[in-house]
Amino acid sequence: MRSGATILLVEDEPEQLEELRRAMDARGFQVVAMRSAARAATWLREGGGWSRPLAAIVDWDLRLSPDRSVSATDLLCVLAREAADCLTIVYTANADSFPVRSDIQRAHPRAWLHDKRDGDPSLLARIDRMLDRGVADLRVEEGSRVVHLPTLAQYRHREAVRLLVHHPGAVTLPSDSATRAVRRFGDWLERRGSPVRVVSQGRRRYRLAVQEGPAPGALPESGAAGTAEPAPPHHLP
Repeated sequence: MRSGATILLVEDEPEQLEELRRAMDARGFQVVAMRSAARAATWLREGGGWSRPLAAIVDWDLRLSPDRSVSATDLLCVLAREAADCLTIVYTANADSFPVRSDIQRAHPRAWLHDKRDGDPSLLARIDRMLDRGVADLRVEEGSRVVHLPTLAQYRHREAVRLLVHHPGAVTLPSDSATRAVRRFGDWLERRGSPVRVVSQGRRRYRLAVQEGPAPGALPESGAAGTAEPAPPHHLP
């Protein structure tokens, strides 16, 4: 399945926005890059299921934005309300300022603060660490795909990635199509013989659970090495 996780970038400086966009695109994300908080807020409210980003990077100082009708504070409030499970990073050169930290905390209590003075490499490394999650025999790679480690099979869908990133918590799916994708992910896990299962909590809420004991038998991965030959019987002397 190929439907990469979405990441929202809001940065008013065109060159820096393009650098971040290229870096996230290279990691396999579907990138939504905008220079104004107003456009980002509209997209979050009206974009449907696709507008539920796995992560968001928001520049706190948007003075160069072509549309300043919505502030970074306003956008963080929208993210907290409309995309509550989005991993949100606010980056600013004023990370040491108590008023800035306080304003960010009030607007979005779950947002992380990152010092812009540390440069883009530090920001990208933090994103990678946040999304480098594993559950049992599964791993998120580059924030865009789930890898079944024993077979190296890959499942690319934003909702599958979201389930791993938020484990052991539950996520609320935005649409029937997202629900079908998560159920297909559950079928894919069973075919791989993974102990991880997709559990429905009703009202489009799903989470992952890890079964105890050996997982049921898996179908061999296409192109992988065949199953081992059974061992010959052991004869006692």
